[in-house]
Amino acid sequence: MTQPSPLALAKRLPLYLLIACLPFTDFVQNGLVAFNAAPVMGDIGASPEEYSLVATLYAVVAIAVISKHRWLVERLGWRLFVQISCALFAVGALVCGSSGSLAGFAFGRAVMGAGSASFMTAGRVLVNRMPPTPARFTGIRFFASGIAWGATIGPLLASVMWSSNGWRAGFFVLLVPALAIAAIGSVVLPRELPEAGPRSQSHPLGLLVLMAGSFVLLHALQRSGFDFFSDPLTTVLPLALALPALWLFVWLDGRREHPLIRFKSLAQPRYLVGLAVFGVAYVVLGADNVMLPVLLQRALGLPLEVIGRYLALGALAGVASWIVMARLLPKSPGPTRYYLIGFAALFGFSVLMASTSETAHPMQRIVPALLLHGAFVIIVLSTTAMQTFQTLQRDDTTFSHANQVKNMLAQFGMAIGVALATLCMQWRSAVHNARLAESLSASNLALHDTLQRLTQYFATSADPVNASRLAIAHVAQWATQEATLMAALDYFMAIAALASACLVLVLAERGLRHRRQTLHARTPMLADLQERA
Repeated sequence: MTQPSPLALAKRLPLYLLIACLPFTDFVQNGLVAFNAAPVMGDIGASPEEYSLVATLYAVVAIAVISKHRWLVERLGWRLFVQISCALFAVGALVCGSSGSLAGFAFGRAVMGAGSASFMTAGRVLVNRMPPTPARFTGIRFFASGIAWGATIGPLLASVMWSSNGWRAGFFVLLVPALAIAAIGSVVLPRELPEAGPRSQSHPLGLLVLMAGSFVLLHALQRSGFDFFSDPLTTVLPLALALPALWLFVWLDGRREHPLIRFKSLAQPRYLVGLAVFGVAYVVLGADNVMLPVLLQRALGLPLEVIGRYLALGALAGVASWIVMARLLPKSPGPTRYYLIGFAALFGFSVLMASTSETAHPMQRIVPALLLHGAFVIIVLSTTAMQTFQTLQRDDTTFSHANQVKNMLAQFGMAIGVALATLCMQWRSAVHNARLAESLSASNLALHDTLQRLTQYFATSADPVNASRLAIAHVAQWATQEATLMAALDYFMAIAALASACLVLVLAERGLRHRRQTLHARTPMLADLQERA
C-alpha cells in the first residue's frame, strides 16, 4: 500500500484520537475482565477450571483474527474493517453483560475477541501510514498514551462498577469507546480498498492448523494450574503437539508466493531481539496479573474495590512516564538508558512487594511498588516498540505483518505468565504449608495458648465443642493465609532476580557495543599508520 498524501491539519486530530482510542479500548477491556474474574465466576456459576476455557477461547479467536488483519484490510478497506470490528466488539460486550451462564459469557467473549483482536495492530499501522515527519511521532505519542490511559482506566472502571452497579455494567460501558471508534473511523478512514498489487493469501488448512495449535497450547497452559503436579503429562504432551503444529503453519504459509504473513522478511536480528524483549515483558505482565490480586486480596485481605483503585493509581505512573519519554525521545532516542530505568523500576517494584508484611501500610509499601510497576510497563514496552520495527517501516504490508506477529505473541506470552505464576503459587504454598504444619504441633506452647484464647472467645456465642472447632478452623485459616503470603513473596523475589538479569544483559550489551565502536574507530587509524610505515 502506498503512503497516502498528508492529511489536512483539520483532520489530523480526529485521526490521532482514533489511534489513541484503539489501544485504549483494548487495554480497558482486558483490565476489566482480569479484575472481574472472581465476581463473574460466582455470578454465572462457573468453576475456575471452566472459566479458564473462556480465556482460551478468547485468545484462540484473537490469534486467528490477528493473523488475518492485513488480509481483511486488503479486501474490506480500512473504514469497513474498523466498523465491523467495532460492531463485533459491541455485540460481544452486550452478550457478556447480559449473560447468566458460562456458555453465554464464553460466546460473548469470543465475539469480543473477534472484534478487538486487531485494535492494537490497527492503531499502530495507522500511525505508520503517516509520512515520516513529526506528524508520525505525534501519532506514536497518541498511541502510547492510549495504552497508558487504558491500563489506568481498566481496573478503576472495574472497581467503580463492582462497588456500585455490578460487574455487568462494566461491559455495557465498553459500548462507549466502541461507538467512538466507529464514529471517528467512519469520518477519517478511507472507504476505498488498497491499491491493486500483491495481496496476502490465506488457506483454510493453514488457518485451521494455526487455530488448532493455538488452542492445544493455550488450553494446556490453562490446565497446568489444575493438573501439572498431579499428572504432568497432561501438560507436557499437548505442548509437544502444539509447538510442531504452529511451526507447520509457518511452513505452510511460507510456501505461498504471497503468504498470509511474511515470516521470511521478518527474520531480522533487530526484530527478533525485540520480540524476545516483548515476550519477557508479556510473560511478566501475565504473571503479575495473577499474583497481585493473590497478594493484595487473599494474603493481605484488602477489599476488591480498594485493590482496583490501587492498581489504577499505580498505572498512572505509566502515564507520567510516557509524558516524560515523549519529551526526551526526539533528543535522546538511544534505548539503553530507558531499558535501565525500566528494568530498575521492575526491580524496585519486586523488592518492595517481596518485603511486604501484614502490618505494612498500603500507601507506604503497596502503592509505591505499583507506581514502579506502571513505569516499568510503559517504559519497557514503548522503548521496545520504538526499536523493534525500525527496519520494517518502509513497506506497509511487512510492517503490518510484524505487528501482527508481535500481538499474536502477546496472547501466548500472557498465557505463559499466568501458567507460571499459578504453578509457582501452588508449589511455594505447598512448601510453606508443610513448614507451618510442622511448627503447629501439639508441643507448641504458643499454639496451645492461642487455641485456648480463641476457644474462650468463641465460647461466648457457641457451645464448648463448636467453640473448639471454630478456634482450630481459625488457626488453620491463619496458616493458609500466611502460606499464601510467603508464596507470593517468593514469587516477587524471583521477579527481582529476573529484573537483575535483564539489567546485567542491558549493561553487557552496552559494553559490547561501545567496544565494537572503539574497534571500528581504531581500524582506519591502524590502516593509515601501516600505509605510512
